Amino acid sequence: MKPTPRFRPFLAACFLLLPILLAGASNAAAASRAAALASAMSLEEKVGQVFMVWFEGAAVGADIAGLIRDRHLGGVILYTAPGNIESPLQLAGLTAGLQQQAASGRGIGLLVGIDQEGAPVDRLRRGFTVFPSQMALAATGRADLAGQAAASTARELRAVGINTDFAPVADVNINPANPVIGIRSFGSNPADAARFAAAATAGFVGAGVVCTPKHFPGHGDTAVDSHVGLPRVDHDAATLATVDFPPFRSAFAAGAPAVMTAHVLAPALDPEGMPATLSRNVLSGVLRGRLGFDGVIFTDSLGMGAVAATYGTPEAAVLALAAGADVLLIGADAGRPAAERLEAMDRVAEAVRSGRVPLSRLNAAASRVLRLKERYGLLDAARLATPPAPDIAKRVGRPEDAALARRIAVRSLTAFDPVGAVLPLPAGSATLVVRPRLGRDVIDAEAEAAIAAWNGPRTLFLPTDPDEAAITDAVHRTREARDVVLLVTNARSRTGQQRLAEALSAATPGRFILVAAQSPYDISILPPAAVRIATYGEAPASLEALGRGLFTPFQFAGRCPADLGGQGNAPAARP
Repeated sequence: MKPTPRFRPFLAACFLLLPILLAGASNAAAASRAAALASAMSLEEKVGQVFMVWFEGAAVGADIAGLIRDRHLGGVILYTAPGNIESPLQLAGLTAGLQQQAASGRGIGLLVGIDQEGAPVDRLRRGFTVFPSQMALAATGRADLAGQAAASTARELRAVGINTDFAPVADVNINPANPVIGIRSFGSNPADAARFAAAATAGFVGAGVVCTPKHFPGHGDTAVDSHVGLPRVDHDAATLATVDFPPFRSAFAAGAPAVMTAHVLAPALDPEGMPATLSRNVLSGVLRGRLGFDGVIFTDSLGMGAVAATYGTPEAAVLALAAGADVLLIGADAGRPAAERLEAMDRVAEAVRSGRVPLSRLNAAASRVLRLKERYGLLDAARLATPPAPDIAKRVGRPEDAALARRIAVRSLTAFDPVGAVLPLPAGSATLVVRPRLGRDVIDAEAEAAIAAWNGPRTLFLPTDPDEAAITDAVHRTREARDVVLLVTNARSRTGQQRLAEALSAATPGRFILVAAQSPYDISILPPAAVRIATYGEAPASLEALGRGLFTPFQFAGRCPADLGGQGNAPAARP
């Protein structure tokens, strides 16, 4: 029977609501499956689910296979140093093999995580898109570009079987001497950092990859690298609320499913002196209570010196779980033995059996992990264990993604002085380009290859911290050059680079161009130059843009998102 006009709007509404009702039923079924899995698990299975650990090798070996099979491991983290990453095809085969191991038993899929923030912290480089740093993104003034870069990164990760990215960095970098955050941050302005953190989070979430804004409660005003020591943040409650928390609040509002903690002391939040990762006051009181975050809390690696050197990794795992963490991450930290992974699992299981850690706390953590896996389609390991597609190399490093990286780099390039009387430089050997190496082989190789593609300048690559003989030689070589370009690589911590800049500035007045190729904070401590430029890192796209800026007519559109103490360009504040 044909519906009458009177009932057509009602039927149309029903048809529109049908997909929503079906999706709701599907979600309810999946949620009930996660709950059923959690209730059926043994204590050992729950302990396994809350651990994410590193392993060695480019293929599934006996070590990691045993942890997945016998310890019911919930996740793995991938690194270059232990040999996990060789090529897109190899990586896709590795992740499929890991999920195949997980398909036995209860068949719960693994969280497969990696640090892919953008330069300089990109584990995936060869064959993948290396985006400019977060600070470069902020220098464009375009938060939508941060969202696009995150979505592109997420698509590449999914193509090779990685479902979790430890990004974006939500720290507000207000300490110029911060040794570990710097250009990884969106800058020193909390409102801008919040806007970009939200955009990046939305990009990851929309592309179906778990993201973890980090490092809560904030690592931006520290002077110690938590990989080697325990930093201290002396912000009072009001400063934490107005400086450190806004990017996290913004990321949570954008749908962040998880967060990563910081190994920092924050006396305003925990007067008892516990690092944030191990602090019930910080995790359960502030993060869960005051900020209302109900997603998954990942620890930063419990093998880092900030906690491992004081508490030991196994004990830190117990303390972190008791404090409110849900995923206990043990990364490939220098000097930490592989045996600590098993020791930590055993210590946590013992702590729960003895009542030191309530069983309810472990249950809550395991349930959150399972709900996260349900939300991202990771409960069924067998479905995730499909062999890599033959054309996997064409699914990453796509031309359109490379074009996006170049667009970001071009918009981010920042000049702190008028350039019209100095740039562009003439092509050819009249220009000498001097670059002290950063000391990271992959980045140095990429940077030198990018500079080799410029318009034929002479080049001089020096040690990371040049001595007087190297400086004297560099000054001698300037006599044959019309212009001199110096790319400093974190000169604040390298006095040899500071002396090099002073010597070149004095030897070539009016012809000296200074490039802060890593940290823009170097601008504020180095001598005058005819033109000062910041690239916010040496991603290949950023150095390609720099070559254009130096040797072709170019409009420098970037605005520095870091407070340099009144040195030239003001912080970015564009919509």
